Parts: sequence; C-alpha cells; structure tokens
Amino acid sequence: MKRSRHSLAAVLVLAAASAGYAETTEFCLEGEFDLGARYQGMSPQPGEFYPARWCVTTDDESERALLSLSGRSNPDMHGAWTVAFIPPDLVRIVNDGSTPDVEFRTAKAADEASRSRLLDPRHSDTEGRAHGQMMSLQATVDLPLRGRVPLIWQWDRPSSEAPAFSIEVDGHVVFRGTGIRRSLDAEEAALLWAPTSAADPIQVPGDRWPSRVNMQLVGLTDGVYVVRGVRTGFHHMVIETAGGLVVADAPAGWVELHQFPPQDMVPGLGVSGLSQRLIDFLADEFPDAPIRAVALTHHHDDHAGGARAFAAAGADVYAPAETSDFLEDALNRDAMPPDRLSRQGGSLNITPVDGIVTIDDPGLPVRLMNMGESPHVISSLGVLAGGVFFQSDLHVPNSDADKPRAERAATECWFARWAVENLPADTIVINTHSAFETPVSRLASYLESDLCSGTAVKP
Repeated sequence: MKRSRHSLAAVLVLAAASAGYAETTEFCLEGEFDLGARYQGMSPQPGEFYPARWCVTTDDESERALLSLSGRSNPDMHGAWTVAFIPPDLVRIVNDGSTPDVEFRTAKAADEASRSRLLDPRHSDTEGRAHGQMMSLQATVDLPLRGRVPLIWQWDRPSSEAPAFSIEVDGHVVFRGTGIRRSLDAEEAALLWAPTSAADPIQVPGDRWPSRVNMQLVGLTDGVYVVRGVRTGFHHMVIETAGGLVVADAPAGWVELHQFPPQDMVPGLGVSGLSQRLIDFLADEFPDAPIRAVALTHHHDDHAGGARAFAAAGADVYAPAETSDFLEDALNRDAMPPDRLSRQGGSLNITPVDGIVTIDDPGLPVRLMNMGESPHVISSLGVLAGGVFFQSDLHVPNSDADKPRAERAATECWFARWAVENLPADTIVINTHSAFETPVSRLASYLESDLCSGTAVKP
C-alpha cells in the first residue's frame, strides 16, 4: 500500500525513524460479496458473488483508520477506493491514481474511524479473542427493499492468523472472506497518513460528507426538468403533464455494511425518506401538480427503494415486467419501517412494462420503454418525453468525449447501440449519476470507437 507523497512525508519518515514508532497494521479480508443479496446484481436474488477485498489499516497509538475496498459495485463495474479517517475531524478520499485527494473537515471522522477499525478483530471483543472463540456483533439495519432487518458480523477463530469473517443480512450472507494481517515498517507507516503527492488536496465543506441533499430544479425543455442533487450524485427527471408529474426513479439512501454498526449515508431519511424529501420538494416547486406516476428504471435498491413514498402520494408505479413482481413483494414487506404509506394503511401496486407503455397526455405524452437485458441488469426502463430520454446506470459519461469510458465500455457500448436503433438522432440522453447531456448523434460516434467495435455484447 505504498504511495508517493510530497516532501512532508520525508520529514515524517525521519521523525519516525529517529524516535521509534507505534506498530501500524494492515488487515485485509480476501473474499467475495453477493451483489444479488444486496439487490445490486443482475437479478434480484441471492447467490451472485464476486471477488472482493476489504482492508483496514490502523496504528497502536492513535484512533486513525484507513479503509480500502475493491470489488464490483455492480455486475458490470469493478471499482476501488480508499478513505482515511483521521480524528478529530479529517476525512480524506485518497486518489493515488487520479490526484488530487479530496478532504472534508467533519465531526463524523472520529465515529467513522471507530466503526472502521472494528473490521480488524483485534479491535473488537478482547475476551472472545483471548479464548479463540467465535465472535459476533449484531445490529438492526434499515435497508431499501428489505426493511428493518437483523445484521450479523461474525468471526470464526478471531485470534488466529487467518480468521474467517462473514456479514449476514436478513438471513443471507452478503460478504465472506479470510483475514490476512501484516505490519508496516516505519517508512511505509509514515507515508500512509500524508496526502498523495502532485497536488494539494481539494477542500470540501464537511457537510457534504458522506452525502448531501441539495435539490435544485433545472429546466431542460418545455415541461421537462431534472432535479439535481437529490442526494450527492443523484439526479432525477420530472415531466409536467396535464394530469400531474411523472418522475423517473424513486431514490433511497445507502447503508455501508463494512462499518459496524452500519450507518445510512443520508442520515435520518430511512428507507422512504429520501423519496419523500423529493416529493415534498416537488410540491413546493409545482404546488398545483400532484405526483401522477413514478417509473422505476430497474430493481437496484438505490433506484427503486423509495417507491413507497410515491405510492403514499397517490402515484402509479411502473417497473420492468421482469422484476415487477419482485419489487411489489419487496416494497410491501412487513419489515418496512413506519412511513406515510403504512400510516395510511395502504399497499403498493406495480404496473409491469413489457415493451412500450405510454402515459397519455394531450400535450406531453410520456413513453416508458423496456430496454431488456444489458450488462448491468436483467431489465431496464427508459423514460422518453419532449425529446429527452432518461436512463439509469447504462450511460454515465464523465465528459463530452465521442467515446465511452474504458472501465464501462461493455455497458456504454451496449446502450449506444440500443439508443441509435431505438431513439431519434436528435434525442438528448440524461442520466442519474452525471450532469452531462448526450445527444444520440454522439452515441453514434461511440460505435465508431475502438472500444465499441471490439465489444461483443449487443442489445
């Protein structure tokens, strides 16, 4: 885990070498994560395991923690990230491969460091460790599409050189792995806590960590809008029809399972709370327009998990036919925490979309288009209105380039082919996780790139 650092690191190294240093330990879990059980996989069912590596680095004489995770965040995307929690108030996203780092000054740093350190069992139950017993930590967690369910961290042989570890949620194992521990030498330990070299860290207000709700309504064309900042990195299409508003996706919070106890990245909003916040925002912006419908683009919990709030508002709920039964069952579970729908004594019904369903309107009809299976998910909906097409996770550009991002080429090229074949050339494509707008004509350029000409997956 060595890193190149600026000159401050050299001073730290000399100081550590001359004065001695507390032992710094890296503890890594080599294992696998079940995206299906997390409802982030191809299909909404357990058993879709992918390799994963979780590491926490700590030292003996401070409360610092450096957390590094790698694995698949979705079936079509491998990712890795590292964040340092340095009490009392510093959180640093470490960007070795793409400097600079990003720093937040937040009172949450100490708490997150404490919860991250528990990933190494030597920071957990001393008595259980001393006797070599099985050790477990238990909590209750609110998860979209699951509700309020038990969570268990469990260690087998926690005091051994290679302890086994698992996380079980609602009776399903979502992570399992085996531990590997090593001690860092003085030089490596000193470099660990210094910022990455080449550029000073970007300083971001602490209230933006780990996620911020900062909604802004942006007009795209007559009657078609996007709400940006529903939470950090989430943007949602809204269409104003004569019969009310049609919204694309029902956002939910996100719970990080690698920290114990797990915490929601959008604290206080629960399973339905984020979508309820969006609905309340829209009521202020469009006081005379009810919520007419919400289209769930796919079954992943961060995109569909807030649908109960829309049902409580009287909206019709649409979803891909392939996953509509699952979503209806999941969103009506008895385990759902109290919300407006439960207080109304209501339930949620989903209209399946197989092919194309049109939400009729004399001025601005809305077309819901089932795009079928992609490298990302078993089935997705797109929402087309006023020459603007909204989709989630299939096209997520980070520039106006005429070729896709290399790390997402399979899915980006799949979508480019679908869009060119199914949408007018002047259609503008927007997405959940990026503010870039892409004309279909630019997606046609994708197909001329080496990345797409060599991609085997086609619609």
